[in-house]
Amino acid sequence: MPDWTWEDVRRRNQEVFGAPEPVEPLVLPEKDPKDVSEAAIELEYGKLLAEDNWRALKTDPVSDRSRGKGFGERGQADTLCLRYGRQPAAEVLWIEWKRPGGRVHKHQIEWHGKERARGAMTVIAGVDFPPSVPGFIDWYRASGLARVGW
Repeated sequence: MPDWTWEDVRRRNQEVFGAPEPVEPLVLPEKDPKDVSEAAIELEYGKLLAEDNWRALKTDPVSDRSRGKGFGERGQADTLCLRYGRQPAAEVLWIEWKRPGGRVHKHQIEWHGKERARGAMTVIAGVDFPPSVPGFIDWYRASGLARVGW
């Protein structure tokens, strides 16, 4: 494997993907927080993470195995986030999103516990940080993961 510099990676990414486009954060509607859907919150978090060079992949665990759709395990997190570093290394973060008032199920807590015991970095909205965009931002800034413009 070649000894790549960050400039090599940046140049190669621009050749393959083109010039990066600025990501505009979604502004959540002024509603009662309990009326905001988990999907809307997840979209906002995804845009914030993309600004810090994470690639967020929506998981679809165990949705319809009869058609070969979905992968994963009961309780698996909603999102798998990857951020590439010095090759061949990458950072991995599993995130379970919840809207304000959203319920964390026992099987989700168990899945996160098992992954953490394996050494994984996992977080659950409403457990590890308040289930809100400001709550996530405060947690993320304090986590040591923040890099670009935070």
